[in-house]
Amino acid sequence: MKRFLALIMVLVMCFGIAAAETVEVTDKLDAALSGGTVLFEGVANLSYTGTYPMWLWEALDEDLLVLIYQCEDESHGGWCVLGWSAGSLSGDEITAYPTEPGKPRMIVYTIEDIKEMFGVEHTNEINQLKLGAWNGGRIVKLVYLPKEKAAALENYIAEVTAAAEITHTYTGELSNADASEEAKALYAYIRSVDGNGILTGQQESTWMGSPDYEMDYIEEKTGKLPAIRGLDFMHNDFAGCVERAKEWNERGGIVTIGWHTGADFASGYNECLADDPDWEKMLTEGTEEYQALLDGMDRAVPYLTELRDAGIPVLWRPFHEFDGAWFWWGKGGSENFKTLWRLMYDRYTNVWGLNNLIWVLGYSVSGLDMGAWYPGDECVDIIGADSYTAGANHELYEKVKEIAAEGMPIALHECGNIPTEAELKENGTGWVWFMTWHTDWLTNEEYNPVGNLKEIYQSDYFITLDEVTVK
Repeated sequence: MKRFLALIMVLVMCFGIAAAETVEVTDKLDAALSGGTVLFEGVANLSYTGTYPMWLWEALDEDLLVLIYQCEDESHGGWCVLGWSAGSLSGDEITAYPTEPGKPRMIVYTIEDIKEMFGVEHTNEINQLKLGAWNGGRIVKLVYLPKEKAAALENYIAEVTAAAEITHTYTGELSNADASEEAKALYAYIRSVDGNGILTGQQESTWMGSPDYEMDYIEEKTGKLPAIRGLDFMHNDFAGCVERAKEWNERGGIVTIGWHTGADFASGYNECLADDPDWEKMLTEGTEEYQALLDGMDRAVPYLTELRDAGIPVLWRPFHEFDGAWFWWGKGGSENFKTLWRLMYDRYTNVWGLNNLIWVLGYSVSGLDMGAWYPGDECVDIIGADSYTAGANHELYEKVKEIAAEGMPIALHECGNIPTEAELKENGTGWVWFMTWHTDWLTNEEYNPVGNLKEIYQSDYFITLDEVTVK
């Protein structure tokens, strides 16, 4: 379906527009829609039903139907939903993103889109047009806008889109001009792999009797080991991660480290889901909360310093799946997240001189408003996303690629089912590495049958530990 525009955020943080400009944006949008007819305004879970919609029958194909909607309830733990129908005909289902309840979004349809949605030749075949809303979904406003009245909306969209454009400064080098020689060599190697194969990766667990549980399983089933080992500073496992990182590096492998932790940087998975800090206090210099944030971040510094001094580069992946907002670091919205990311980058790079870090930005599978969350080329080296959907996840790859700088490596930072060579090559899905999640995601044949695992690890297209050639 050809959409005039999809998923535009309005009223707050619209495509990266600063918070100070939000009132102006609201006024401009209201003015842009003033030439139209308001069909419906509602509250959460209240549906619109237009029976015998004469306005639709009389509309031209180029006329517009503007939907402004939002999710007002994050308590469901999932998505708020809206859905179109026309009598017995089902139309699009719309996912209302639960991040920051109260943040409206906008979709603009042409009348031709509406006809295509329901598979009708003429709009008079539609006797009832309905838009349902449930799970906290709200139809903020539904507006019919004749094409001759749409110039102001088109100008508004163009202005907002221009303001949202990311200015890239990426040159193919690491963001840190003082990066260690080891980090530079690893980065050059990863860039050389891009488009020529894919690095294998595996996240470890540490509670299955041996921290090598996953590695032993892969070696037993395939005769190979992954190129990248994923570690996690969760529950203060700093010393253990450093030890295993050194061992893996000694074998010629690549190390990536993430951090499931609460806002205290001293806890684990449950806390990173449950915590919801006061962002204004936490990001305001001089407050106790700000100092606690710095002190928390610094818990990892001695251990990353130890790896730096040992000449070991780290694919550093903090605050992953931030745009999903299920972890505390995403709950404050895109602007607070970017401030948090830049603060850690500046502190680790310019205060502590952790020049062995390659900064890896990992989106969630949601794929919504990704540009608004991007902290900038000056503090990102590798971009990508996590997905537990089977297959190559080509659509997600393309969404990440849209906001990535030209030539910046794009990684599948977490996955359940490993994509096959055929799946990756079918549409040219260019993930530079995959990293399978631990325990059941790897060993359950529902996700990764042993035959597939063996084929992947023995394929020339997939780079394993014995094939890594970082110079």
